[in-house]
Parts: sequence; structure tokens; C-alpha cells
Amino acid sequence: MISNKNLVAYVNGTYVKLEDAKISILDLGFTNSEMIYDTFRTFNKKIFFLKDHLDRLILSSKFTGIKLNLSIKIIKKIIKKLLKKNLKFLEEKEDLWCFMRFTRSNSVVIEMRKINFSNYASFYKNGLRLHVPKLRRIPARFLNPQYKNSSSYFTLSLAREEVWKFDRTANAILLDENNNINEGYGFNIFFIKENKVFTPKSKHVLPGVTREKVMEISRKLNFKVIEKNIKINEIKKFDESFVTATGWGICGEKSINKKIFKKQEKTKKIQTNYSKIVKTNIVEQYLNFLND
Repeated sequence: MISNKNLVAYVNGTYVKLEDAKISILDLGFTNSEMIYDTFRTFNKKIFFLKDHLDRLILSSKFTGIKLNLSIKIIKKIIKKLLKKNLKFLEEKEDLWCFMRFTRSNSVVIEMRKINFSNYASFYKNGLRLHVPKLRRIPARFLNPQYKNSSSYFTLSLAREEVWKFDRTANAILLDENNNINEGYGFNIFFIKENKVFTPKSKHVLPGVTREKVMEISRKLNFKVIEKNIKINEIKKFDESFVTATGWGICGEKSINKKIFKKQEKTKKIQTNYSKIVKTNIVEQYLNFLND
């Protein structure tokens, strides 16, 4: 069991212990879920892709009209200071998951927690299993999926809870109203067939930072990257599948519903190249916590 005791957060201009961090119950982020946020993580105690996450945070602010109230320069300084305060509480193999939250009531919360690798370690050993719930993704014309806000994630959370009612060891992958594969709770999805890598169109999903890095890596490995609508009944033609997320990195899939993916050779090649970029063997890092 990991402990976040003694870790420090930034709340509205003050550095406090994570366990003492508070905002008003009248804050619109609490009462109405009027909040934007973004997350990033450390790899081997160092932050990667911060600019990408901050750029997406700015985009979320423009979409929603929720102001950041801090300059990007100040946000970077706060993150640097928090990192210095919190790294001393980490064990050798541990890393931090970092959250930036901004509410319409002008609250700013930036915090860091230890990544709970043990929660996902079995996925790296056995492959991730996904199920398609009855719940469908809110159409992009009604709720733009390209910015991070608590309302979008509530639908994804409900989908995961639906799957967990019959299988706590699996996760959910949502379809849209036309039965196209969309995304899951905090992750994007990819499929591989021969030398082609497929993923749902960017306009229908949150443009994950790891997703973008994987597309770059795939092209450098001479895969043809194709963004397209992918019907659920098309998955039987693919050889491999994997998901990408900030915390997870790149995790190979074992199955979606009854479709079994027996191969992971090309997924592993992409994993290896991503690990080189972040200077951390992501598979090994998760497997270190397999029995915790």
C-alpha cells in the first residue's frame, strides 16, 4: 500500500500538505464540476512532455472560458518547487503523478501523488482486457472531447463502473452513437495490422500526449499511421492492439470482448522506443510492483 503522507500540494497561493489541501464547498469546481485539468508524470524522477500538457491546458481554458489565473511561467515555477519538495519522499523505484486543476471560481490546485503501479502491473504481465459497455460516448457535437474537464470524464467513469460490475480486472472502451470505437477511461486505443497502425480520428477523442508520441514513434519505425473510424465489428481483422496513457505509457491488450489478440511483437517494439525517450523501461517499472 503506497502512502502519500507528507507530500505537498499548491492550493490558491499556499503550499500545504496534501492531506490538508482544501477548497471551499461553494467553489463551482465542486458544486457544478466547472473545472479543467491536466495531468503529467515523472519518469525516473524527471518530468517529461510538460510543454505538451500545458499547451493542452491552455486549449482547455480557451474552449471552456475557465481562466488559468496564473501565467505559464508561474505554473512551471510552482511545478518545479513542488517536485523539489516531494521527490525526497519517494522510494527508489517510485514516481509521481501530477495534477493541475483550475475552477471557474478561480481556484488553482496543483498536486503530486505517488503512482500506484501495483494497480496496473497485472495488465503489463497478462495484457489488458477491455469490454464494451452499453453506455455510449457523448457525441462530439454536444461535448467536445478535445479538452480535459470533469464532465467528459464522468461518462468514462460510468462506463468503467458498468464493466466493473461483472469484471473488476477489466476496463471499458466506449463506442460512439455509430458503433465506432472511441476511447477509454484516461486512455487512447491503437490497432496494428501488418505494417499499419490504426487509431480513432483525433476529432472524436481526447488528443492524448502519449498518443501523439506513439504516432511519431510509429512513423519513425516505418509504420503507416492511419486515423479513421473503426467499427467494433472490424476488430477481428487486426493482429495487435494497445492503449496509451500518461500514467500507463503503452500497454498491450489481450482482448476486447471475445476478440483475442495473440500477438504483441510490434507493440513491444513501440514500447521499447517509447521507453528510450522517457529513459525508463515502462514495462519493467510496472512489473516491479506486481506483487505489492
